[in-house]
Amino acid sequence: MSFMRSNYLLYVSSVLAALFLADVLLLPTTGADEPAVEAATPEPIISVLIIDGENPWHDWKVTSPIIKKTLEQSGKFTVEVVTTPEDEEQRRTFSPAFTDYDLILSNYNGPSWSEETKAAFVDFVSGGGAFVAVHAADNAFPDWIAYNRMVGVGGWGGRNEKDGPYVRWQEDVQRIVRDRSPGPGGSHGKRHPFLVEVRDPDHSITRGLPTKFLQTEDELYAELRGPAENLHVLATAFSDPETGGTGQHEPILMTTRFGAGRIFHTTLGHDAKAMTGIAFQETLVRGAQWAATGQVTFDPISPEVLSAEHASERDQNAIGNSVSMPSLDGEDWVAIFNGTNLSGWTQKNGTATYRVEDAVIVGKTAKGSPNSFLCTEKNYADFELTFEVKVDGGLNSGVQIRSQSKPDFKNGRVHGPQIEIESAPGESGYVYSEGTGRNWITAERTVTDAFNNDQWNRYIVRASGPRIQTWVNGTAVADVVDDQSSRNGFVGLQVHSIGNDQGPFEVRWRDLRVRELASE
Repeated sequence: MSFMRSNYLLYVSSVLAALFLADVLLLPTTGADEPAVEAATPEPIISVLIIDGENPWHDWKVTSPIIKKTLEQSGKFTVEVVTTPEDEEQRRTFSPAFTDYDLILSNYNGPSWSEETKAAFVDFVSGGGAFVAVHAADNAFPDWIAYNRMVGVGGWGGRNEKDGPYVRWQEDVQRIVRDRSPGPGGSHGKRHPFLVEVRDPDHSITRGLPTKFLQTEDELYAELRGPAENLHVLATAFSDPETGGTGQHEPILMTTRFGAGRIFHTTLGHDAKAMTGIAFQETLVRGAQWAATGQVTFDPISPEVLSAEHASERDQNAIGNSVSMPSLDGEDWVAIFNGTNLSGWTQKNGTATYRVEDAVIVGKTAKGSPNSFLCTEKNYADFELTFEVKVDGGLNSGVQIRSQSKPDFKNGRVHGPQIEIESAPGESGYVYSEGTGRNWITAERTVTDAFNNDQWNRYIVRASGPRIQTWVNGTAVADVVDDQSSRNGFVGLQVHSIGNDQGPFEVRWRDLRVRELASE
């Protein structure tokens, strides 16, 4: 071995030894078998300011609260609302503190702001602030060049070819095209459900969504035109001539960049009905999060939830902010059936019979009887409820929660939210408004097979504030916000009425427990 090679090997060995020693010395002292674990950084909450006010043909006083609730219930936003004054003199001094927020959302289409306020808004967005334009917000400020660059395309307000091209998806070339032919900006046919087609499934906002899904009854904006600078179309919808449309695939969901700022533009959301659309809700919260952070952390949405076959709807408060299925462990669960007798329970309505057999409550139908209910003598407000149930095939049943029976209402008719029980395929786990004439509280009912026929089925119900969630055999079924029902009342076990040529049928309940929650 040569001297040079020997020295080189000694040098390499010494370096490796030093690196090894340094690595050993730098290892965290977490225990011999415990790797260092970096503490998870909590996801930041995004602060939002909704700006509303005059918005012709749009009921902003109704839709702004819905937008606010939709964002807040996702669990990722805090929201405040400021209204642009109607009075011209007051409007001159209208100056929201844009920089106090991460994101500004416009639900406004009224008179212009002051030059100072417009300049402050331009500085906010161009400096890296986030902006979301909802539906008719793209009608606003037709003469404000910077604003039109932010929304990319808009309608009405005298817009025409001087303001920029139409922007559409062209099927024969499978891409977005810009049409500079003359014509007015902005139109729509009659309101109707329509199919939204994702054109960029790899964008953060649309990733995890089905590539096609129906929006519920809404205005399908068409013939939007504008500067279209940095405009990226995420999804389009076909404006069908049969509904008064253009026969073109019009942009529905878009993003733009303005300076360092990110903008999400949605044309969905004409009114309260349109905002019940899961399509509107899911794309709004995703678009808002992307505008504020550049990424989207919401879970994917399955085609069963956001369907191309039917227009999926839900109350805006039910979106996101998922509460996982309550655990059945813990000493804070309290039995509401003692397993021996019906002490603490009272029958209301009907002549069905209830008995106890082997720690099971057995309800049996009676011919000619209306719906019967075995009800707790105690009322409950916010709580988690669990029970097991088995029902004979052909019998519909349910469990009442927060229900009432008052002499001045239909002579004591039991009424209130009912958690449905019936054989599969069916609507077990969904929420029905018993005795009120409202029918289903759960408007969209897609899970039909969570219930196991001829077996014991585990139900878990969570009622907190106006929100009701249900799970059947571990499957999440209902998640609704019910502002119309009482938030306090009894639990009731229903034996449904039957026809004279039916039955008798039986339904069985066991392991009925409640865990009371602090009221919201």
